[in-house]
Amino acid sequence: MIAPETVLFPGGAGWELWKFSAKSAPKCEHNPPAKSLPPAKKLLLAIPSRTLMPVPLWVSSEGDPCELAELELSGRHLVRRDAEVRTIPVDSVGGRSLVLAIAIGDDPANEFPKAGFFDIPARMLDPGAADVAVWRESGAICFGFYRSGRCVTFSATGEPSPGPAFCGFLSRLALRLRAEDIIPGLPSTVRLIGDFSEDDRASLAGSLRAEVELISPAPPPAIPSSPVRILPPSARRAGETRAVFKRFALLGSIGAAVYLLALAALAGDLAVRTLRLQNARAEAEAVAPAAEEAKKLVTEWKEFQSAVSPHSFALDQLAAVATELPGEQVRLTQFTIEAGRIILAGEAPEISQAYQFLERVKKSPVLQDYDWTSRQPQLAGKNKVRFEMEGARPDAKTREE
Repeated sequence: MIAPETVLFPGGAGWELWKFSAKSAPKCEHNPPAKSLPPAKKLLLAIPSRTLMPVPLWVSSEGDPCELAELELSGRHLVRRDAEVRTIPVDSVGGRSLVLAIAIGDDPANEFPKAGFFDIPARMLDPGAADVAVWRESGAICFGFYRSGRCVTFSATGEPSPGPAFCGFLSRLALRLRAEDIIPGLPSTVRLIGDFSEDDRASLAGSLRAEVELISPAPPPAIPSSPVRILPPSARRAGETRAVFKRFALLGSIGAAVYLLALAALAGDLAVRTLRLQNARAEAEAVAPAAEEAKKLVTEWKEFQSAVSPHSFALDQLAAVATELPGEQVRLTQFTIEAGRIILAGEAPEISQAYQFLERVKKSPVLQDYDWTSRQPQLAGKNKVRFEMEGARPDAKTREE
């Protein structure tokens, strides 16, 4: 993929189009018309912070971070039906991973331009050694909290200046992030980036009781080495539409050639199929007596298998399932055997333990005759995850039977 050469960034006074070149310093064009934008494959769009909903989360290192984050946000009823959810890794401690989950929807006040790359402003501004960075997007104050130089959360406040209301909100959020171990301690350094005054710096330093550094004017945004693949729903739908059109065009050209070849090969293929059919009928007639005898043996075995096979006893199968429970806090709430099927349901304190139990059941030697399927575990409250799975033997009867 071609690397982006231009960045469309939500600056303090509106959109800024930054053009980067190895031969000259970056150049900026304010509020560029849509016609002057470069091709999508060369453009990186910094999505305005006001359209994003960031949520820092601690998740298990064993599962898929994006799936776990989407499950958590859905459980909190924070995600709209058409929203995209992506995660950015921040840190890993023990068996937990700290990720920044981001949900994005379309901005009703602005139609996003076509772009080949997307990222968030908080990752494109340099916080230096500061714990908090503050900047403006279209006149509104925005901020981001950082942990070892990586953004853990950000927000657009709607405040025109870093006054008492902004400082109070920042302090309360810092306390909550510290209590959740998202940040190691309360912020001691803040970096103001952009068009701020010395009075703004002094006011912020006095209200937060922190060292405040003023960087003005704002430096060019940095292009991340690996931009976040987070797309607004409209951009995702537009990309899917373009991909469909490209596939249709390619299939159309290929289809014409394949059609001509198919006509030429049809006569020969028909003759080969006819010959194979005749050979198959002859082989079927030759093995018919042996097949009938084998079918009879299989039927007889099915009739008394449950009486002679220890693995088919319900108590043995229940004991095999109970043996695979990974801990005392994981328990079964349902164990049903009927018509060659086993239905299991239970509860676990963590999603990782639920997945661990499901995988261990599938590998149990006593239960190898069953083909196992499982649903995705569901949150059922604090420290409670419900899981279900079903196993079926090859000779299991359907519910209609």
